[in-house]
Amino acid sequence: MVGVSIRSIALGILLIPVTCMWVCLAEIMWYSGQPTTVSVFCHVIFILFVLILINLLIKAVRPKWALEPPEFMVVYTMLCLASAVCGHDMGEILIPTLAHLHYFGPIEGRYGEFTNLLPSWLVVSDDTALRSAYIGQESIFDPANYTPWLQPLFWWFLFTMALCSVMWGLNLLFRKQWTENEKLAYPVIQLPMLLATETRAILTNRLFWLAFAIAGTIGVVNGLNVLFPLLPSIPIVQVVDLLSFFPERPWNAMGTTPVSFYPFAIGLCFFMPVDLAFSCWFFFIFWKLQRVWANYIGVQGMPGFPFVEEQTAGGYYAIALIALWISRNQLYRMYRLLIGREIEGATPWERQESRLAAVLIFVGAAFLFWFCVVAGMAPGLVVVFFFLYFMISIAVTRMRAELGPPAHDLHNIGPHKQIVRFIGASNMNSDKINPRYPTTLAMFGILNFFNRAYRGHPMPHGMEAFRISERLRMDHRRYLVAMGIALALGIVSGYFAMLWIFNKYGASAQALGPAEVFGREPWDVYVNPWFTAPEPHKYQPTYAILIGLATALGLSALRMNLAWWPFHPVGYAVSGAWSMDMLWMCVFVAWLIKVLLLKYGGAKAYKPAIPFFVGLMMGDFVVGGFWQIYGIVMETKVYHFWPY
Repeated sequence: MVGVSIRSIALGILLIPVTCMWVCLAEIMWYSGQPTTVSVFCHVIFILFVLILINLLIKAVRPKWALEPPEFMVVYTMLCLASAVCGHDMGEILIPTLAHLHYFGPIEGRYGEFTNLLPSWLVVSDDTALRSAYIGQESIFDPANYTPWLQPLFWWFLFTMALCSVMWGLNLLFRKQWTENEKLAYPVIQLPMLLATETRAILTNRLFWLAFAIAGTIGVVNGLNVLFPLLPSIPIVQVVDLLSFFPERPWNAMGTTPVSFYPFAIGLCFFMPVDLAFSCWFFFIFWKLQRVWANYIGVQGMPGFPFVEEQTAGGYYAIALIALWISRNQLYRMYRLLIGREIEGATPWERQESRLAAVLIFVGAAFLFWFCVVAGMAPGLVVVFFFLYFMISIAVTRMRAELGPPAHDLHNIGPHKQIVRFIGASNMNSDKINPRYPTTLAMFGILNFFNRAYRGHPMPHGMEAFRISERLRMDHRRYLVAMGIALALGIVSGYFAMLWIFNKYGASAQALGPAEVFGREPWDVYVNPWFTAPEPHKYQPTYAILIGLATALGLSALRMNLAWWPFHPVGYAVSGAWSMDMLWMCVFVAWLIKVLLLKYGGAKAYKPAIPFFVGLMMGDFVVGGFWQIYGIVMETKVYHFWPY
């Protein structure tokens, strides 16, 4: 079991604090890229590539000291998990959310009411610590600056670990079905697996270095242009906005439609199945035409219509239901193993796996329920909230395991927003519906930190780790230990990185990153309108979710019964989000290239082309990673290859 060795876990532990500091500085302080907002974390690939190059030198001098491919994948998994829990859609949002109310309370009239609704043990209210965090030029190592954070962060640490506990229990339930029975492709892990297991074949391939040079040259030229504006640049991001060609209604209702050519995205999308790539760009245009049609028939005045976000949310729920249906026999098998039934062919690990899954889900769910109820939320709404959240989690994990979309956003349509819209903010004070009316809405504001978007979701990384373990014949138990360590250390390292940045630079004093925006958003966009201008229930968004659910289920049924059916429900679900605005042209280009290769050259043309598209990703990631490090070290704004 060389893969999950002590030294690989130790190396992961050493690199996690550095990785989390990198992520927070790049995404929050210098805004030099958003590495945790796409399926493949570029900074982790950069680190893995550097480790592999160093390992080649070690192997030449001391072969026994060199790391084996499975050990690289352990480090890769640990860094991905740590980045997910500290990144753009989790830890980076939590810290400013906890501090924003009390710091801005004196100048924001309604904030005082919100602070009275929230438990004191979940937010930071100390004036000294808040001034240090928002003004900066202080040291986080001063007890006066960090002590007030310890209690709330301790509870949120337990909360996040409980959240991940349920995710890992679900991963264990689905693991055998998805990785062994169905043998899903897991396209997202193809790049790190190729780097770790076929290092020499990749590094000696001319097409790899050609593509690396193309992407790298673009990154170098554009990076120098940011530092020295007189130098030329190579435009690849938002080269043109199609909206500029359609200034009149109803066509202008399609909104911003940028055309961008990210080399890494073209390389990543090349590994997607053809039908998914086609569905992504097709349904992206479909959503644009829906907006145009709504404007044409004169219903643009209805807020939110045609409810694209809600329709895509319905698509996510459909994917989760499909995953549950496909896995129903395996879930029943796990249940029988759990209650001690004899099953032919069951291994001792399977029995342990069923018990461990049950413990993780039960303990994690019980803590989440207790935490939220003690904090003042209505028990019934807590159950509904987390049920919807974990359905989305299953959907994200399934779509990555099966098809590997480049991004999965579902921006600003989390369970809290769906619940309030369905019930109606004006009806939330009903004793039957919500006996703890004010506190539940205030808590929804904090819980926005892991429901703002789902781009850096930790659950799929855990399932991908099980696939890695199965392919490389690694010990699942030891891999679970490594993942648990990575999650815990990643949360703590992310907290420290954010507080260090806040105290050094100031959350409101610096203007490059979105820290203050993340802290203000849940209160000004959600909670304050819920109290000051409560709306009645809105059934239209709920109908849109149901329409999206039915449409995605219909697409899935047609795919299962018609071999030629080209439209995929995952493409329907992921194509209405912000990321697809930036990536749709890259998806189209990769799809077109792949279709032509397969049609006119078949597998003989497709396989030799793989190193070229790996090179596109690596050139972008390596040069982009260099610019991120340069910006962090030199404390300056630099070129970022993603997103703009």
